[in-house]
Amino acid sequence: MNENQKKDQAKDTGMALILILLILFKILRQDYYLIAAVVVLLVNMTRPQLFQPLARLWFGLSNVLGGVGSRVLLTIVFYGMITPVGLIRRFSGTDPMKFKRWKDGTGSVFVDRSHQYTRTDIERPF
Repeated sequence: MNENQKKDQAKDTGMALILILLILFKILRQDYYLIAAVVVLLVNMTRPQLFQPLARLWFGLSNVLGGVGSRVLLTIVFYGMITPVGLIRRFSGTDPMKFKRWKDGTGSVFVDRSHQYTRTDIERPF
């Protein structure tokens, strides 16, 4: 990671901290949250590198949550959608890919199509 990215991440972390403090001020109506937000804003504008340790923690946590979240989402999609469709197809007995015929070894499962293409095949492909 280059120096500009680190500085930008530190600025982003400072801005996120300011936003959190302003939200707390709006909800709790305590003046010290507003004062803290102004102080953090001034520090963020003048010395953003002070937020680099917090930025490292903040972005490290976001990487971990991103990795975990994507795996959880993919697991939910697989077991919630793909598995039931496969079970329904298996119990209904359909075999659109002709696996049974292929496993029996009775020859190729490819359909031999001796078709002479005409002009209408090109004009109306579907």
